[in-house]
Amino acid sequence: MPEKLRSSYQVASEKYSAPDTAATTAEPTPDAAPIPAPLTSPEASAPATADTAPALTPSPDSLSAPDTEPTTSAETFATDVEILGKHYPIRQMIREAGNQRMRVVESASANWKNLLDTPGKMRLGLVRSIAESRLERQQRKADAVSHLSDRNWLKRRRMNKLRKAQDRFQRADSKYQGRKDRMTARKENVSKNVEQRRTDYRKELRARRESALGRRALRHELRAQDAGRLEARAVLKDIPKEHLERVGKLAATAYASERKATQADKQKNATINHETRTLKAIDDNRRRMTEAANEAKKANGIVEKLETETIPKAKESLQSLRDDLGALESDDPDRGNLEVQIQEAEDRIAIYEQREVPYWNQVALSNRQRVITLDENHTTLTTNLKQNTAAKGTAATNATTARATADAHKAELMRAAAEATDSAPEQNN
Repeated sequence: MPEKLRSSYQVASEKYSAPDTAATTAEPTPDAAPIPAPLTSPEASAPATADTAPALTPSPDSLSAPDTEPTTSAETFATDVEILGKHYPIRQMIREAGNQRMRVVESASANWKNLLDTPGKMRLGLVRSIAESRLERQQRKADAVSHLSDRNWLKRRRMNKLRKAQDRFQRADSKYQGRKDRMTARKENVSKNVEQRRTDYRKELRARRESALGRRALRHELRAQDAGRLEARAVLKDIPKEHLERVGKLAATAYASERKATQADKQKNATINHETRTLKAIDDNRRRMTEAANEAKKANGIVEKLETETIPKAKESLQSLRDDLGALESDDPDRGNLEVQIQEAEDRIAIYEQREVPYWNQVALSNRQRVITLDENHTTLTTNLKQNTAAKGTAATNATTARATADAHKAELMRAAAEATDSAPEQNN
C-alpha cells in the first residue's frame, strides 16, 4: 500500500508538469480555410482570403450598383441590416406596425375574395371530375379495341371520342387549376407584399443612412482641410450628387466594416480570456492533485508507522505488564496498579487497531480517488485548452482580416471624400 500511494504522488508530481503555453499554442494550419472578409455580398461567391485582405480596395462603381456581377473576389457589399445597425429602431417599429396592419387588411380581403370564388371552384371541380370520369371510360373502351387495325371503323370512332374526352378534360382541368392558383396566389401575395414593403422601407432608410454618413465624412474631410463651418456647408451644396452618393455608399460600407472589425476584436479578446481561465483551471487542478497525493502519502505513512512501530511497541509493553502481573503474588499491593495499566494498554491497542488504522486508510483511499478524479479533469481541461488555443488562432486571423478590410474601406472613403471636395470648386467654375 505505501508503494501505491507513492506511485499516485509521483503521477501527480511528474505527469502534470507546468503547461507550456507556447507549446500548446496551436498555429493555424495551412489547410484551414481562412475566414472570408466581412460584409460579403451573396454575389461575391469567392471570399477574400487573409493574403488578399490587406490589399482590399472596394470599387466605388461596384458599391453603387450591388446588382451587377463583381469583377474581383475582393469586392464586398454590405446588407441593409449591417448598414442600418441600431439606427432608426423607432421608425422601423412604427412602420412595421403599419405593415402588420396592412397585412391584416390584405389577408381579410384575400379571404373574402377566396370565399366568393369558392362556389365557382367547387363547380369547376365537379366539371373536372365528370370530365375525368368520362376520359377514363373512353380510355377503357379504346384499350378494348387497341388490338384492331387502325383502319377499323370501331377503333377510329372510339379514338375520336377519346381525343374529345381528353380535350374536354384539359379545358376543365385548366379552368379549375386557374381558379385554384388564383386563390392560392391571393394568400401568398399577402406575405410577399409584407416583405416587399419592409424591404422598400429598409432601402429608404439605408439611402438616408448613406446620405448622412456621406455628409459626415465630407464634413470631417473639410474640417481636416481647415474649412470653417459655413464654408463646409457651402462646399457641400456645390458637390455633385453623384459624388455624394458614391461617398455615402463608401462611408456606409466603411462603417459596417469597422463594426465587423470591432466585433472580431471582441471575439479575439474573449477567446484569449477563455484560454487564460482554462490555464488557471489547469494550474488549480494540478495544485489540488498534488495536495491530494501528499495527503494520501501522509496518511499512508501514518498507517505504516502505526502498523510497524506504534502497535507492536504497545503490544510488547502490554505483554511486559502481563508478565510483571503474573510474577506478583495475589495479595501484592502493586497488583491493582498493574491491572489498571494493562487495561489502559489494551484500550490503547484497540483504539489503534479499530479507529486509527481504519481512519487513516479511509483518508488515503479518498485522496487516491481524488487523484483519479482530478486526473480525468486534467485530461478534459487539456482538451479544452487545445480547443481554446485553436479558437484563439482562428479569432486572431478573423480579427486581422476584418481590420485589414476596415482599413481598406476607410482609406477608400478618405480618397473618395478628398476627390469629392476637390471637385466642388471645379463645379463652381
